[in-house]
Amino acid sequence: MKIAILAAMESEVKLLKTLESADVIVTQTGIGKVNAALKTATIIERYKPDLIINSGVAGGLDEKLNIGDAVAGALICYHDVWCGTPNLKGQIQGLPLFFQSDSKALSVLDPLVHKGLIISGDQFIQDKEKLLSLKADFHEALAVDMESAAVAQTCYIYQTPFISIRLISDTPGVAHHQEQYDSFWQNAAQKSFEKIKQVVSALY
Repeated sequence: MKIAILAAMESEVKLLKTLESADVIVTQTGIGKVNAALKTATIIERYKPDLIINSGVAGGLDEKLNIGDAVAGALICYHDVWCGTPNLKGQIQGLPLFFQSDSKALSVLDPLVHKGLIISGDQFIQDKEKLLSLKADFHEALAVDMESAAVAQTCYIYQTPFISIRLISDTPGVAHHQEQYDSFWQNAAQKSFEKIKQVVSALY
């Protein structure tokens, strides 16, 4: 099985590179939806992987999650897309509202992660009002990030299996949110690496 691991941040990619082999490709996408989509398309066209793993961090949107917990996006959608009636909020016209992660990869991850809805948009969520707005629109969402849906949409178009796995880095709306996020990053790359290493080992 050829696996491509995509991460937005340089600090994550440096550690993930230690997993790189003939069967594992690691690359940095950069932050945001456009960067993620472009790099995903390039990797698919150049290497034709059997599975793409989108690794990174996300803000927690559910009380059951703690900082450092891992979430796999069984379903993924945009929170900042609106194409007008009759489309649903988050749905790009002509595409499904929810993109689905690879069922085989999800089943392997059962004991390792929380599974549910991840929502994506080109916004770093900080204030409680925005969090409440997101939960009102997507009440099942576990986490929010800036790349997963773009990777998912690209993989959907290219018919390439994918899964997004995110570590909870912060809980938007809490007091001293920025300090919480900054503190998480002291060990985030190592935590993310260890989780992805478990996943890759399980898939093999």
